[in-house]
Amino acid sequence: MFLSNWHLALKLSSTALLLIFFFPSYIWPATDKNTTPIPVPPSRTTTSALETTPSATAIPEKIWYKLGPRGLTQQAREWINSCLDKNPAYESEFLTDLSGDAYVKEKFAHRPDIVEAFLALQFPILKADFLRYLLLFNEGGIYSDLDVSCEDTPIRDWIPAQYKEDASVIVGWEFDVGWGDSFVRQFATWTIMARPRSPHILMVLDDILEALREKTEEHNVTIANMTWTMVGDVVDFTGPRRMTRSILKSLKATLGGKFDERSIAALYEPKLVGDVLILPGYSFALSSNHYKPEDKQGPALVTHHFDGSWKNDHGGEAADAVP
Repeated sequence: MFLSNWHLALKLSSTALLLIFFFPSYIWPATDKNTTPIPVPPSRTTTSALETTPSATAIPEKIWYKLGPRGLTQQAREWINSCLDKNPAYESEFLTDLSGDAYVKEKFAHRPDIVEAFLALQFPILKADFLRYLLLFNEGGIYSDLDVSCEDTPIRDWIPAQYKEDASVIVGWEFDVGWGDSFVRQFATWTIMARPRSPHILMVLDDILEALREKTEEHNVTIANMTWTMVGDVVDFTGPRRMTRSILKSLKATLGGKFDERSIAALYEPKLVGDVLILPGYSFALSSNHYKPEDKQGPALVTHHFDGSWKNDHGGEAADAVP
Protein backbone atom coordinates (compact mmCIF):
# COMPACT_ATOMS: atom_id res chain seq x y z
CA MET A 1 0.00 0.00 0.00
CA PHE A 2 1.36 3.38 -0.92
CA LEU A 3 0.83 6.25 1.48
CA SER A 4 0.98 9.84 0.23
CA ASN A 5 0.86 13.18 1.99
CA TRP A 6 0.24 16.37 -0.02
CA HIS A 7 0.95 19.83 1.41
CA LEU A 8 0.08 23.23 -0.09
CA ALA A 9 2.67 25.95 0.25
CA LEU A 10 1.78 29.49 1.33
CA LYS A 11 0.88 32.00 -1.36
CA LEU A 12 3.94 34.03 -2.34
CA SER A 13 3.35 37.60 -3.68
CA SER A 14 0.55 37.78 -6.30
CA THR A 15 1.23 34.37 -7.83
CA ALA A 16 0.17 31.21 -6.05
CA LEU A 17 2.92 28.62 -5.93
CA LEU A 18 2.09 25.03 -5.24
CA LEU A 19 4.79 22.83 -3.75
CA ILE A 20 3.93 19.20 -3.53
CA PHE A 21 5.89 16.85 -1.37
CA PHE A 22 5.33 13.18 -2.06
CA PHE A 23 6.38 10.60 0.53
CA PRO A 24 6.02 7.00 -0.69
CA SER A 25 6.39 4.04 1.57
CA TYR A 26 5.49 0.40 1.13
CA ILE A 27 4.34 -1.69 4.03
CA TRP A 28 4.23 -5.49 3.68
CA PRO A 29 0.75 -6.60 4.74
CA ALA A 30 0.54 -8.63 7.92
CA THR A 31 -1.68 -11.15 6.18
CA ASP A 32 -2.51 -11.94 2.59
CA LYS A 33 -4.85 -14.17 0.64
CA ASN A 34 -2.32 -17.00 0.72
CA THR A 35 -1.96 -16.97 4.49
CA THR A 36 -3.80 -19.68 6.41
CA PRO A 37 -5.91 -17.94 9.06
CA ILE A 38 -5.78 -18.97 12.68
CA PRO A 39 -7.88 -17.74 15.56
CA VAL A 40 -6.27 -14.58 16.96
CA PRO A 41 -7.72 -12.45 19.75
CA PRO A 42 -8.86 -8.96 18.60
CA SER A 43 -6.18 -7.29 20.74
CA ARG A 44 -3.51 -8.89 18.56
CA THR A 45 -4.42 -7.28 15.26
CA THR A 46 -1.42 -6.82 13.05
CA THR A 47 -2.38 -3.25 12.10
CA SER A 48 -0.74 -2.10 15.32
CA ALA A 49 2.58 -2.23 13.53
CA LEU A 50 1.42 0.65 11.34
CA GLU A 51 0.55 2.82 14.31
CA THR A 52 3.71 2.59 16.34
CA THR A 53 7.38 2.58 15.41
CA PRO A 54 9.80 0.68 17.67
CA SER A 55 12.94 2.46 18.80
CA ALA A 56 16.06 2.05 16.72
CA THR A 57 17.66 -0.11 19.40
CA ALA A 58 14.70 -2.42 19.94
CA ILE A 59 14.15 -5.82 18.43
CA PRO A 60 10.78 -5.56 16.66
CA GLU A 61 7.93 -7.01 18.70
CA LYS A 62 6.85 -9.40 16.00
CA ILE A 63 6.80 -13.20 15.85
CA TRP A 64 7.21 -14.91 12.49
CA TYR A 65 5.80 -18.35 11.72
CA LYS A 66 6.02 -20.50 8.60
CA LEU A 67 3.12 -22.81 7.81
CA GLY A 68 3.43 -26.05 5.91
CA PRO A 69 0.93 -27.29 3.29
CA ARG A 70 -1.29 -28.82 5.98
CA GLY A 71 -1.71 -25.55 7.84
CA LEU A 72 -2.00 -25.71 11.63
CA THR A 73 -2.91 -28.69 13.74
CA GLN A 74 -4.86 -28.12 16.92
CA GLN A 75 -1.75 -28.94 18.94
CA ALA A 76 0.31 -26.38 17.02
CA ARG A 77 -2.39 -23.76 17.67
CA GLU A 78 -2.11 -24.41 21.38
CA TRP A 79 1.66 -24.05 21.35
CA ILE A 80 1.47 -20.85 19.31
CA ASN A 81 -1.25 -19.38 21.49
CA SER A 82 0.89 -20.02 24.56
CA CYS A 83 3.26 -17.41 23.11
CA LEU A 84 0.70 -14.99 21.73
CA ASP A 85 -1.55 -15.02 24.78
CA LYS A 86 1.36 -14.29 27.12
CA ASN A 87 2.67 -11.51 24.86
CA PRO A 88 -0.44 -9.64 23.67
CA ALA A 89 1.50 -6.62 22.46
CA TYR A 90 3.42 -8.71 19.95
CA GLU A 91 2.39 -8.78 16.33
CA SER A 92 2.37 -12.16 14.59
CA GLU A 93 2.62 -13.10 10.93
CA PHE A 94 2.12 -16.49 9.33
CA LEU A 95 3.63 -17.17 5.93
CA THR A 96 2.61 -19.97 3.61
CA ASP A 97 4.66 -21.47 0.79
CA LEU A 98 3.06 -19.05 -1.67
CA SER A 99 3.26 -15.91 0.46
CA GLY A 100 6.81 -16.80 1.46
CA ASP A 101 7.82 -16.98 -2.20
CA ALA A 102 6.09 -13.66 -2.89
CA TYR A 103 7.81 -12.03 0.08
CA VAL A 104 11.27 -13.08 -1.04
CA LYS A 105 10.67 -12.04 -4.64
CA GLU A 106 9.60 -8.56 -3.58
CA LYS A 107 11.80 -7.80 -0.61
CA PHE A 108 14.99 -9.24 -2.11
CA ALA A 109 14.52 -8.13 -5.71
CA HIS A 110 17.84 -6.29 -5.36
CA ARG A 111 19.53 -9.63 -4.66
CA PRO A 112 18.59 -11.84 -7.63
CA ASP A 113 21.04 -14.49 -6.43
CA ILE A 114 18.99 -14.91 -3.26
CA VAL A 115 15.65 -14.91 -5.09
CA GLU A 116 16.76 -17.42 -7.71
CA ALA A 117 18.32 -19.77 -5.18
CA PHE A 118 15.34 -19.61 -2.81
CA LEU A 119 12.74 -20.26 -5.49
CA ALA A 120 14.78 -23.11 -6.99
CA LEU A 121 15.02 -25.08 -3.72
CA GLN A 122 12.84 -28.19 -3.90
CA PHE A 123 12.95 -29.37 -0.30
CA PRO A 124 10.62 -27.62 2.19
CA ILE A 125 13.02 -27.73 5.12
CA LEU A 126 15.76 -25.99 3.13
CA LYS A 127 13.36 -23.23 2.12
CA ALA A 128 12.02 -22.95 5.67
CA ASP A 129 15.54 -22.56 7.06
CA PHE A 130 16.49 -20.04 4.37
CA LEU A 131 13.27 -18.08 4.89
CA ARG A 132 13.72 -17.66 8.65
CA TYR A 133 17.09 -15.99 8.09
CA LEU A 134 15.69 -13.82 5.28
CA LEU A 135 12.83 -12.61 7.46
CA LEU A 136 15.10 -11.81 10.37
CA PHE A 137 17.59 -10.02 8.17
CA ASN A 138 14.99 -7.93 6.39
CA GLU A 139 12.62 -7.05 9.23
CA GLY A 140 13.96 -8.52 12.44
CA GLY A 141 11.81 -9.76 15.28
CA ILE A 142 11.45 -13.33 16.50
CA TYR A 143 11.30 -16.43 14.35
CA SER A 144 9.56 -19.35 16.01
CA ASP A 145 8.85 -22.85 14.78
CA LEU A 146 5.27 -24.06 15.05
CA ASP A 147 6.20 -26.68 17.65
CA VAL A 148 7.54 -24.18 20.18
CA SER A 149 5.57 -23.11 23.24
CA CYS A 150 6.40 -20.22 25.55
CA GLU A 151 6.94 -20.55 29.28
CA ASP A 152 6.06 -17.92 31.88
CA THR A 153 8.70 -15.24 31.24
CA PRO A 154 7.37 -12.49 28.91
CA ILE A 155 9.40 -12.07 25.73
CA ARG A 156 10.24 -8.50 26.71
CA ASP A 157 12.15 -9.93 29.68
CA TRP A 158 14.14 -12.53 27.74
CA ILE A 159 17.01 -10.08 27.33
CA PRO A 160 18.56 -8.92 30.62
CA ALA A 161 18.23 -5.18 31.10
CA GLN A 162 21.98 -4.57 30.92
CA TYR A 163 22.14 -6.08 27.41
CA LYS A 164 19.03 -4.65 25.77
CA GLU A 165 20.77 -1.65 24.26
CA ASP A 166 23.59 -3.64 22.66
CA ALA A 167 22.16 -7.03 21.72
CA SER A 168 21.21 -7.25 18.03
CA VAL A 169 21.04 -11.04 17.70
CA ILE A 170 19.85 -13.40 20.45
CA VAL A 171 20.48 -17.12 20.17
CA GLY A 172 20.44 -19.94 22.69
CA TRP A 173 22.56 -23.07 22.94
CA GLU A 174 20.80 -26.24 21.87
CA PHE A 175 23.66 -28.49 23.05
CA ASP A 176 25.99 -27.08 25.68
CA VAL A 177 25.99 -28.71 29.13
CA GLY A 178 26.29 -32.36 30.09
CA TRP A 179 27.52 -33.77 26.79
CA GLY A 180 31.14 -34.42 27.68
CA ASP A 181 33.90 -33.20 25.42
CA SER A 182 33.32 -34.86 22.04
CA PHE A 183 30.22 -33.12 20.70
CA VAL A 184 29.45 -30.19 18.44
CA ARG A 185 27.87 -27.20 20.11
CA GLN A 186 25.12 -25.53 18.14
CA PHE A 187 22.58 -22.78 18.58
CA ALA A 188 18.90 -23.65 18.41
CA THR A 189 17.14 -22.38 15.31
CA TRP A 190 13.58 -23.02 16.46
CA THR A 191 13.68 -19.65 18.27
CA ILE A 192 15.88 -16.78 17.07
CA MET A 193 15.69 -13.04 17.80
CA ALA A 194 17.32 -10.28 15.78
CA ARG A 195 17.27 -6.66 14.81
CA PRO A 196 16.93 -6.09 11.08
CA ARG A 197 20.02 -5.91 8.87
CA SER A 198 22.34 -7.77 11.19
CA PRO A 199 25.67 -8.58 9.51
CA HIS A 200 25.69 -11.87 11.43
CA ILE A 201 22.44 -12.99 9.81
CA LEU A 202 23.72 -11.77 6.47
CA MET A 203 26.74 -14.04 6.94
CA VAL A 204 24.36 -16.99 7.36
CA LEU A 205 22.62 -16.10 4.11
CA ASP A 206 25.84 -15.70 2.17
CA ASP A 207 27.22 -18.96 3.53
CA ILE A 208 24.10 -20.83 2.43
CA LEU A 209 24.45 -19.39 -1.06
CA GLU A 210 28.08 -20.49 -1.13
CA ALA A 211 27.15 -23.98 0.05
CA LEU A 212 24.57 -24.24 -2.73
CA ARG A 213 27.13 -23.14 -5.28
CA GLU A 214 29.60 -25.74 -4.06
CA LYS A 215 27.01 -28.53 -4.09
CA THR A 216 25.77 -27.77 -7.57
CA GLU A 217 29.30 -27.58 -8.92
CA GLU A 218 30.29 -30.80 -7.17
CA HIS A 219 27.39 -32.74 -8.67
CA ASN A 220 27.08 -30.75 -11.91
CA VAL A 221 23.39 -30.00 -11.35
CA THR A 222 21.19 -26.96 -10.88
CA ILE A 223 19.75 -26.14 -7.48
CA ALA A 224 16.36 -27.35 -8.68
CA ASN A 225 17.86 -30.72 -9.61
CA MET A 226 19.64 -31.35 -6.32
CA THR A 227 18.58 -34.63 -4.73
CA TRP A 228 18.03 -35.30 -1.04
CA THR A 229 21.19 -37.41 -1.02
CA MET A 230 23.21 -34.54 -2.47
CA VAL A 231 21.98 -32.21 0.27
CA GLY A 232 23.45 -34.41 2.98
CA ASP A 233 22.98 -33.34 6.59
CA VAL A 234 20.30 -30.64 6.71
CA VAL A 235 21.42 -29.57 10.19
CA ASP A 236 24.81 -28.80 8.71
CA PHE A 237 23.61 -27.44 5.36
CA THR A 238 21.00 -24.84 6.35
CA GLY A 239 20.12 -25.69 9.96
CA PRO A 240 21.57 -25.10 13.42
CA ARG A 241 25.18 -25.96 12.66
CA ARG A 242 25.15 -23.72 9.60
CA MET A 243 23.77 -20.80 11.59
CA THR A 244 26.19 -21.44 14.45
CA ARG A 245 29.26 -21.56 12.22
CA SER A 246 28.25 -18.46 10.32
CA ILE A 247 27.49 -16.36 13.39
CA LEU A 248 30.74 -17.39 15.06
CA LYS A 249 32.64 -16.66 11.85
CA SER A 250 31.03 -13.23 11.70
CA LEU A 251 31.94 -12.55 15.33
CA LYS A 252 35.55 -13.54 14.69
CA ALA A 253 35.68 -11.23 11.68
CA THR A 254 34.28 -8.42 13.82
CA LEU A 255 36.18 -8.99 17.06
CA GLY A 256 39.34 -10.66 15.80
CA GLY A 257 41.59 -11.94 18.55
CA LYS A 258 39.22 -10.64 21.21
CA PHE A 259 36.90 -13.59 20.69
CA ASP A 260 37.63 -17.08 21.98
CA GLU A 261 34.96 -19.74 21.41
CA ARG A 262 35.91 -21.39 24.70
CA SER A 263 34.53 -18.34 26.51
CA ILE A 264 30.97 -19.16 25.43
CA ALA A 265 30.98 -22.86 26.35
CA ALA A 266 29.14 -24.27 29.38
CA LEU A 267 27.13 -21.13 30.04
CA TYR A 268 24.99 -20.75 33.12
CA GLU A 269 23.92 -17.19 32.46
CA PRO A 270 23.48 -15.04 29.33
CA LYS A 271 26.70 -13.78 27.77
CA LEU A 272 27.06 -10.85 25.36
CA VAL A 273 29.77 -11.28 22.74
CA GLY A 274 30.01 -8.18 20.59
CA ASP A 275 26.36 -7.57 19.78
CA VAL A 276 25.33 -11.24 19.93
CA LEU A 277 23.63 -12.35 23.13
CA ILE A 278 24.12 -16.08 23.76
CA LEU A 279 21.63 -17.65 26.14
CA PRO A 280 22.42 -20.77 28.20
CA GLY A 281 21.01 -24.12 27.13
CA TYR A 282 18.20 -24.00 29.67
CA SER A 283 16.71 -20.89 28.01
CA PHE A 284 15.61 -22.38 24.67
CA ALA A 285 16.59 -26.06 25.04
CA LEU A 286 16.27 -27.28 28.60
CA SER A 287 15.50 -30.87 27.58
CA SER A 288 18.59 -31.01 25.34
CA ASN A 289 21.03 -30.18 28.12
CA HIS A 290 21.92 -32.17 31.20
CA TYR A 291 22.32 -30.09 34.32
CA LYS A 292 23.31 -31.30 37.75
CA PRO A 293 21.08 -30.49 40.72
CA GLU A 294 23.70 -28.07 42.02
CA ASP A 295 24.05 -26.21 38.71
CA LYS A 296 22.85 -22.62 38.66
CA GLN A 297 19.92 -22.35 36.27
CA GLY A 298 17.61 -19.60 35.21
CA PRO A 299 14.11 -20.11 33.83
CA ALA A 300 13.32 -21.96 30.63
CA LEU A 301 11.92 -19.42 28.17
CA VAL A 302 10.47 -21.78 25.58
CA THR A 303 9.92 -25.50 25.13
CA HIS A 304 10.60 -27.20 21.83
CA HIS A 305 8.30 -30.18 21.30
CA PHE A 306 10.25 -31.79 18.44
CA ASP A 307 7.22 -32.18 16.22
CA GLY A 308 9.20 -31.36 13.08
CA SER A 309 7.80 -32.69 9.82
CA TRP A 310 11.00 -32.53 7.79
CA LYS A 311 12.62 -35.78 8.89
CA ASN A 312 11.71 -37.87 5.87
CA ASP A 313 13.11 -38.53 2.41
CA HIS A 314 11.52 -35.45 0.85
CA GLY A 315 12.41 -32.92 3.54
CA GLY A 316 8.95 -31.78 4.53
CA GLU A 317 5.31 -32.53 5.15
CA ALA A 318 2.86 -33.61 2.48
CA ALA A 319 -0.28 -31.60 1.81
CA ASP A 320 -2.55 -33.90 3.79
CA ALA A 321 -5.77 -32.61 5.27
CA VAL A 322 -5.75 -31.60 8.90
CA PRO A 323 -8.54 -33.26 10.89
